[in-house]
Amino acid sequence: MKKIIAYTFTTIAILIFIFSIAIMLIGSRAMRNNEPLYIFGYTFSIIPTDSMIGDQDDSLDRYDIAIVRSASFDEIEIGNVVVFQSEVSGVEILVIHRVIGLHPDGGYQTQGDNNEFADSEPVTEENFQGIYYSKITFLKPIASIAVNSRNLIFGLLSVVLIVLLVTEGTHIIRTISKEKKAELEQQHQQDLESLREKERQKIKDQIMEEEKAKNKDKSES
Repeated sequence: MKKIIAYTFTTIAILIFIFSIAIMLIGSRAMRNNEPLYIFGYTFSIIPTDSMIGDQDDSLDRYDIAIVRSASFDEIEIGNVVVFQSEVSGVEILVIHRVIGLHPDGGYQTQGDNNEFADSEPVTEENFQGIYYSKITFLKPIASIAVNSRNLIFGLLSVVLIVLLVTEGTHIIRTISKEKKAELEQQHQQDLESLREKERQKIKDQIMEEEKAKNKDKSES
């Protein structure tokens, strides 16, 4: 029973490790490609600016964590908060703003709740990424650290994952060694018992031979 529990925890830990590594790799690739990482149709984004501060239920304060769902362009409605790719100072970034109407050039017009002016670029099917679903507000301190110390967070996570791998690897090796040792001890005990049984049988045979010899001598006399 203990072995089953140990193997179960080890397997879970290894799966978590592999999953975390995959998330890190895919996440890094997503950041390089300026695309959100969706898991089961949802992703999250830490709000790094004050552009969406407002008094609506789906307004977003700085360092709120917005949960975004994957959606088709046809699902967009006026008033939705959407995520889209935009170019700022020659750099492609992800923006989360509210849809306020149709854009004169086609697509949708967006604006941050706290911004004075609407965004110049429209949201089109090509740059649209997802629709706001919900938000997490109680993790702002952690979100702040994640935004301002991203490299540190990834470094610490890498260290934790490496430690986990080494720990679990050592645990597996020790478990295998213990099982091997137990098997050898069991085999040794079986061999000893077999030798004892042979010795007992040998002594028994000798006693029987001696008894036969005595009985033979008596009958002859």
